[in-house]
Amino acid sequence: MGVRFDWEIEAEKTRVQRSGEGAAFARRRWVPRLRFLIFILIVLAIFAGIGGFVALRLQAVEHDIEQTLRGTVDAEVTALRLGDFASFSAIQRSASPDWLQIQQQIFNQYQDLKMQQGVQLTGEVTDIQIDRTRARVNVQEIVNGVPYTRVWFYWHYEDGWRHVPPDYTFWGELEVQKVQNVTVRYQIVDKLFGQEVADHMAAWLQTACSSLTCGTIPEITVEVIPDETLQVSWATGNDWHLQIPSPYIRRARSDMPFDVDGQLIVAEKIADRLVSQASNNLQPVYPADATYLRQAVVSWLVGQLVQVNTNSYLMDSLTTIYGSKAVGQLLSALRPDSNISLLAQITGKSLEQTALDWRDYLTWRLTTEDDLIQKQDETNYLALYDTRDAAVRDLAYQRFNARAAASKNSVTSVQTEVGTDASVILRATVAVGDDPNIQQTDAVFRLADGVWKRIN
Repeated sequence: MGVRFDWEIEAEKTRVQRSGEGAAFARRRWVPRLRFLIFILIVLAIFAGIGGFVALRLQAVEHDIEQTLRGTVDAEVTALRLGDFASFSAIQRSASPDWLQIQQQIFNQYQDLKMQQGVQLTGEVTDIQIDRTRARVNVQEIVNGVPYTRVWFYWHYEDGWRHVPPDYTFWGELEVQKVQNVTVRYQIVDKLFGQEVADHMAAWLQTACSSLTCGTIPEITVEVIPDETLQVSWATGNDWHLQIPSPYIRRARSDMPFDVDGQLIVAEKIADRLVSQASNNLQPVYPADATYLRQAVVSWLVGQLVQVNTNSYLMDSLTTIYGSKAVGQLLSALRPDSNISLLAQITGKSLEQTALDWRDYLTWRLTTEDDLIQKQDETNYLALYDTRDAAVRDLAYQRFNARAAASKNSVTSVQTEVGTDASVILRATVAVGDDPNIQQTDAVFRLADGVWKRIN
């Protein structure tokens, strides 16, 4: 142990004393801060508690409002189910008397449906949106085992929720769906419909252009609009902007809002526009066969897109025997005044050797014949007959001058035969008239100047 001087011992005591004073000072400094922190936490907890209480209270209020609305919908559906118009009408509300008349018609329609079809008014609410005093409700009903959705609108009055006219400003946020060359714009109510339209149309373009040889596949914009007056149509000034009314403005299938009926209408617009593009916007001259050929291609194409039978017998047989590219070749060669002999050019065979199914073509010819008689268009009418034969010409004039009322004609079968002069003829069995007064007759056609002409 070394010797310590007095001044060293004094310095050490001073350091210890200062150290003790520093710890006490630190404690005195942190105590207020700690107390303040605890105060802040307590205040935050209080506000959080208040906020949680308010949120729970608002949630409870919203739940009560929704339950009240659901009760109104259930009461309305129950009135429809029971045929209680007084209760049903009490839930309707509008300043316009037209709305009440419309709802009365809808009520009557439901009562008829219950008598005629298997209708289940389940009243199941599949979606509900409330915006202060207005609400939109999706209600399901089942018709013949198929689920459908109705979109109803309600307004909260002093006496409760009431069914009001549609409010298309409350149709949901705008969304966009793009699939390949198709862009679909729709609001949230039409979400499933818009997605189905995009998927179907993208596939349709691929299918159509593989037959029509489109070159560049067009970019199509589709706009789904909740408008009761709108028909499926191309927008003015834009060749590839299609406008489609929302199916939910009426009754729409829950599982498939873009149903077959809707597909047929849209597919016809697409097919017609693609055919115009492939034929360089050709406008046939009626009653030239070009009128039939262009429409036959459109009808056939619609059947291919929607996968339904459109009775396009001639085009079906043409593509089956000669390939789908034959349709594109036909449109490329088509002229405004082309006749049916154009098919000999496309197939490389005389018409009687093509093995084509002529049923829909001959149906069109007979319908055209009746039309020309009504119009008393003698020149074009006689062009449908093989007037080289005097007996045929006399028969044609006799029918023309009789001016019999036009009737529905449908060729049900066609047989190829050899005539007494060794010429090839087509003998068509024709159903004339409507059920239950259909009569059957024959129409006979002979190849003359490269086209089929009537001889009986």
